[in-house]
Amino acid sequence: MEKQKDRKLDAVIILLVALIGFAVSLISFFWRRNNGMTVFVFVEESIFYLFALYYCVWGYKKPHGNLVRYLMLVLALVTAASIHQMLLDYRELPWQVLLSGAVAAVLIGYMAGRLHKVKKNIIVVVIVTALLLIRCFWPLKLQYNAISVFYVLDRSTTLLAWITVVLIYFFRYKEHREAGLLTDEAAAPKA
Repeated sequence: MEKQKDRKLDAVIILLVALIGFAVSLISFFWRRNNGMTVFVFVEESIFYLFALYYCVWGYKKPHGNLVRYLMLVLALVTAASIHQMLLDYRELPWQVLLSGAVAAVLIGYMAGRLHKVKKNIIVVVIVTALLLIRCFWPLKLQYNAISVFYVLDRSTTLLAWITVVLIYFFRYKEHREAGLLTDEAAAPKA
């Protein structure tokens, strides 16, 4: 009974974070559209949040390591696509923003392939979080006032999606492992 309560509490926390991330993504979508900026990444973010919301409502009831992997892979694609979107919108980006976004996308994809190594993934989580923070808050020289709430929200959508998937991964790791989905044996090819 206690375990089921914890699962529901975890699901509620993940759901709240996912809904906040989706709301920020939606606000960012309208802000971008009103300012004549590209909105393509919103479609990818929506796919990510559909997977995340499915996981929060139904998917958490049955341990399923592949759904976490798919969430991370979609997020890696969203992160990479958002770099391209930023280049289209801002033309010139500091190398720090480009590099931090690119390395974060690669590390997210890398982590998706090694979900069974939770202790080593803590290091990856810290590095990706730092890279996404750099990407969010590194100042850009823009034609208009870059210091606005909408500007910061727009650049933090990937960070919020990352927080969502990290919560899913760590809150559900034990259950996925017990189901045999995140073990070294499951990851190794069978001879």
